[in-house]
Amino acid sequence: MKGKFKFKDDFVYKMPVHFGGNPFYPVRTVYHDMTSISIEYETDQNMLLEYIPEDFDLSAPVVKVQYNNSRDIDWMAGGEYRLIQVTVPVKYLGNSEEITGEYALVIWENKTCPIVGGREEDGVPKVFADISSERHYENRWFTSASYDSNTFLKIDFFQREELSKEDVEELNKNSKINLFGWRYLPNLGKGGAALSQATLYPQESFVKQVWTGEGSLVWNELKPEEHPLQWYIIKALAGLPIVKYLNAIKAKASAQLNVGDSKILP
Repeated sequence: MKGKFKFKDDFVYKMPVHFGGNPFYPVRTVYHDMTSISIEYETDQNMLLEYIPEDFDLSAPVVKVQYNNSRDIDWMAGGEYRLIQVTVPVKYLGNSEEITGEYALVIWENKTCPIVGGREEDGVPKVFADISSERHYENRWFTSASYDSNTFLKIDFFQREELSKEDVEELNKNSKINLFGWRYLPNLGKGGAALSQATLYPQESFVKQVWTGEGSLVWNELKPEEHPLQWYIIKALAGLPIVKYLNAIKAKASAQLNVGDSKILP
């Protein structure tokens, strides 16, 4: 007998699609309680350009590694998850808008639900990792990412001064973030892409408290048998030289992800 499932043009579906979807509406979801540690460093420009699609212009040879522990998330009914994202500053060259923002090289997350939504709907390069909650001893804050007990990244932050209320207010004047990604689906049974496109995922971040300090990163390359699907990603990032650390902060913040405003870039 013929199946009865039919797609609806105005619905949004996630795989497996045959269990149903939801009507599209411009989602704007709030992350009420976030703790983040961000570390920026200068690297070799030519090496970094190897990982930037030609639709983008690299604004500076700077890599930002940001850890987020997000709690009280609206779309997760007050739930939480952790991520580590690696971004670089770019300008989109594909049209006349000259949009500037951050291109995501990779984002590790420790739960499936945010990975599925961000990859399929927004073109964000999300993959799984076990990510430890931030801990601290005196003024040292630290966390790490691993796969099957193989640690591939350690993050350290030594907290120093807290910014004034006036400085925090100044930072919040530039709350909007243009996060660029690349949505890609391979062909089946042959090489090439069934879909390949640059994407824009608008977000907003509002800091409540900010501390400056010194940060450091330690990458540990894994062998293919230790992480079959990500060893080459880790190897590439570990191979980018840290010429010098530029900035390191810890923040308490909230964020709004404007999922409904995500779009394909021409």
